[in-house]
Amino acid sequence: MKKTVYTLLAALALSSCNYLDIEPVGQVIPGSVSEYRALLTEAYGTAYPAANSHSYTCLLSDEVGSLDRNSYTGFITPSDGEEASYNFRWEYSSGNMREYPWLYYYRTIFLANAVIEGIGDAAQDTNSENKDQLLGEAYALRAYCHFELVNLYGKWYDPATADTDRGVPLALYNDIEQSYKPVSVARVYRQILDDLETAADHMQVEVQPSTDYSYRFSKKVLTAFEARVRLYMGQWQEAYDKATSLLASCPLQDMNETEAQEYAEDERLPWLPTSPENILALDRPFGGFGGDITYGAVLSDPILEKFDRDNDRRWKFISESFDLETFLTVYKIKRSMNTRTSIRSAEMYLIAAEAAAHLDGKLDEAKGYLSSLQAKRFTPDGAAAKAAEVEGLDQTRLLAEIADERAREFLMEGHRWLDLRRTTRPQITKEYEGQTYVLQANDPRYTLPYPQSAIENNPDLNN
Repeated sequence: MKKTVYTLLAALALSSCNYLDIEPVGQVIPGSVSEYRALLTEAYGTAYPAANSHSYTCLLSDEVGSLDRNSYTGFITPSDGEEASYNFRWEYSSGNMREYPWLYYYRTIFLANAVIEGIGDAAQDTNSENKDQLLGEAYALRAYCHFELVNLYGKWYDPATADTDRGVPLALYNDIEQSYKPVSVARVYRQILDDLETAADHMQVEVQPSTDYSYRFSKKVLTAFEARVRLYMGQWQEAYDKATSLLASCPLQDMNETEAQEYAEDERLPWLPTSPENILALDRPFGGFGGDITYGAVLSDPILEKFDRDNDRRWKFISESFDLETFLTVYKIKRSMNTRTSIRSAEMYLIAAEAAAHLDGKLDEAKGYLSSLQAKRFTPDGAAAKAAEVEGLDQTRLLAEIADERAREFLMEGHRWLDLRRTTRPQITKEYEGQTYVLQANDPRYTLPYPQSAIENNPDLNN
């Protein structure tokens, strides 16, 4: 029975109908707690776009300077490289670029809603699972997906205009006949915070007990995720409070002690689920295009210039190769396509630093959080030089250094595009096959259009 229920519900979430691409198959629903855990595992696993959620945004940002479309050293197939080129050039209207996740986020929300709506009546058939914990995870996962959606397809959060800026549709219950229309950015963020509050009321697990469950939400993950949400909203005091409340439980791995390996990564590295820094490991930021992001995306000069090649230990994870077409040395990210990382200790330090820099009387505190992280990422001499540099910065330059540190720390992990959107939205210039392409400062293209496939399934998106 359990397997049958699991299979039918998986089919329900993966069938096609309207813009959510869901269609009920029969009336079989889970009846026990263990079956609802299986359903939630399906949401975390095959439904959630782990390999696509952040992979492609690096093509939009200033991280990628050019594309290596050579089938031996770059993209596996010509079509992958061709699709990536449209993302790279911000040619959203071409219809040829690789679509950013939409459908899979809503499929994940659909499954989370199924848990929310049914877990209360489930039979308690196991002592290893708790109804409240499952309910808390479902609300948290729904919030996480809505956050990703609004930051891809809604305008960045601007307190002055968020109530009228177009966001994305909210899916708060499962009814395929309801009309799914976009709501404001402010409304989406309010729902995210409401869901996080409800999740906190039910969450039982402080920290997941092993790396086997590093993809699941816990009380610690909720606090860390809310710190990110508040940061994106520019609610500096709230972001500061949430991030700093976790720092005592957020160890930083000294990268002077880790190694770069050819085929396997040191399990202590900050971006791995096995790292002491891991908080949530749901996303696979290097999995897009079958992992071709790590082979086909050439890092830009402006990003490379942010690294101290002699003293920054993260430089070990940038590979150098010779391009036979241009006869130039090029640099690419050196990571595994199986890397899983969503939230980690370093982000809490950087959120604390950025938020503190915006608060009266906390500039020195902000410098301390930044220097604490840099001490674990640079050689001892490099860290000392960085600390001296940071000590002399005023607020404006400190915020710029925090942004640069985020660019180094989260290289190609999907943060940079969102960071540029929520802060300065600068001009970005790229070259492709002899042509120059420019994303102007504050360009409307900093907000992605809804995918054409979603519009075709749901004309209400244009209303």
